[in-house]
Amino acid sequence: MSDLDVLEFLDGHELDDFKAPPATIAKNMDPTKGTIQQRVRILNAAGLIEKEDETGGYYRITGLGRRYLEHDLLDEEEARLKEFDPSGV
Repeated sequence: MSDLDVLEFLDGHELDDFKAPPATIAKNMDPTKGTIQQRVRILNAAGLIEKEDETGGYYRITGLGRRYLEHDLLDEEEARLKEFDPSGV
């Protein structure tokens, strides 16, 4: 399981605005909820996903996250994301 798997899970749904809490993400993947929570914090800090405040713990992929999956980042975005290791991402 990598951060890329989490991004693909959040991006791979029919709903354009799909969001899920870490527990739901973990149920659909192999790792524990704790592992997912740790990775979600990193992905959120990197700006690849964002927390929905009004839903209390639900996350959705951002435009930057989608561009990351599509390999369509600007050079400065790529450089900034290296500090977060998005291949862990």
